[in-house]
Amino acid sequence: MELKELEELNDYVFSEEEEEVAAEVNKRGKKRKRNGRRKKRERDKITKQEEVVVLQDPLEVFGGDIMLLILGKLDARSVALSLLVSRAWHGVASSDSLWTSKCEELWLGKAHVPRLALVPGLPKLAAYSLSVMDGKRNRIMKEDLCDHVWEFHFNKVVPEYWRNLDPYWKGTSPLMHRYFHMDGSQTADPGDKEAGLELGNVQHPLLLLQCS
Repeated sequence: MELKELEELNDYVFSEEEEEVAAEVNKRGKKRKRNGRRKKRERDKITKQEEVVVLQDPLEVFGGDIMLLILGKLDARSVALSLLVSRAWHGVASSDSLWTSKCEELWLGKAHVPRLALVPGLPKLAAYSLSVMDGKRNRIMKEDLCDHVWEFHFNKVVPEYWRNLDPYWKGTSPLMHRYFHMDGSQTADPGDKEAGLELGNVQHPLLLLQCS
């Protein structure tokens, strides 16, 4: 802008209407600034409140019952880690009602559940831990052989008389059951007519284990 134009602008006299418009524009501008600062303070206040909520212990915010529902949706490892948060968390995360379902998930489809895990009155968290540790061993124990129901049928090489008594060969019912005991004895289901014929000929698995 030329110097002459600046001088003319400085010498320009605003009319009363123009001054009112300029004052109104200035007033609106200040109002927008005040509103902007007020909204910023409100946003900062909300942000601080949210930060306070986030920093609060979820157990204190939601309570034990709600936290049990939340923990029930997590996997066992995550629930186990929550035991380390605090004593209050440990009290909730070690609840039998929570670990009962975890044990059921762990044992589902398993052929063997360790005896210690089934002791009456044992906390379910301990039962779960014992089951996990038991699953890592690579040896068969005597208890394993005696804890199971063994399905049994005669081989084809036995005399035909015995095969005719065996439901397996007759196709009339499920396999016969045999139960082996720690004292070396063995038993069958009540009413098993074939039991008396072959119990003396079935070698006890503990003897096989001792010979191996």
